[in-house]
Amino acid sequence: MKYFLDSIRTLSYWKYALFSAEAVAKILTVVGTLYLFVELLDTFKIYKKDDYHSYALLIMLGISIVYVLLNRRPVSRVRYKAPKKDLTFEVLIGDLFEMPGEIIISSNSTFDTDIASGLISSESLQGQFALKVFNGQTAEIDRQIEASLSGESFTVNNTRPGKKKEYPIGTVARIDANGKHFYLLAMAHMMPTRNAYSDPRILDEALEGLWKNMAAKGERGDIAMPLVGTGRGRVAIPRKKIVEKIAQSFADASQQTIFSNKLTIVSRPEDAARFSLNLFQIRDYLSQSLHI
Repeated sequence: MKYFLDSIRTLSYWKYALFSAEAVAKILTVVGTLYLFVELLDTFKIYKKDDYHSYALLIMLGISIVYVLLNRRPVSRVRYKAPKKDLTFEVLIGDLFEMPGEIIISSNSTFDTDIASGLISSESLQGQFALKVFNGQTAEIDRQIEASLSGESFTVNNTRPGKKKEYPIGTVARIDANGKHFYLLAMAHMMPTRNAYSDPRILDEALEGLWKNMAAKGERGDIAMPLVGTGRGRVAIPRKKIVEKIAQSFADASQQTIFSNKLTIVSRPEDAARFSLNLFQIRDYLSQSLHI
């Protein structure tokens, strides 16, 4: 409900719902349909045109606007099933940690977990993961990270704050807790300034590595993931484009091997409202522009 109320307060929603070319076309179509209906009534002497009031057209226009708004109201979930493929794409507004299936958590290339010193913000997705799933006990997270990465190559970088083992972008560390599987994805670098950094090239590399690692380490279940790079990764790409990039990379990787039949991309409600994430536009992209 909060997302619905926040959405209808945004200018972008009304631009899409009423003032876009598609919306105007739908309104005119409904007006035309209503007018044709009245013409039929007049033909069969059920209702005479002479009985029209001067504001009849305004009434038809009002009915058309209400009809279009009801069919273009804010939604919190869109889904697309690829034709002739066992692949489903879903984008929703919600809590990533409440999603079923295997959950992707964005991390940095050194897989730092230190919340106490502020190196990892408690407000970040990884910080929330530590607090919600492990009650802030990062020692167990570190233990599982080390076990999962035991066979992975790394370099030692003493210029980085926190951990010094730096893994390639796209490396995945699997963490199991409460009967669920979580996968920390290296998709940013921790800078000496203690800020994480990523960019479009790094994001592409991270997504390519993610799907390869999910094929090797995953359970081939449904995958849920956030809009990686949009938070503290600081990737300068609009959220809609991030969704498109994630979906297309998943589709491309699925051409080689099927490691999951469903991808769910999750946006936090506050981010969706703040950045005017339009799920109608995303649904249009998935159905019209996704290359599979």
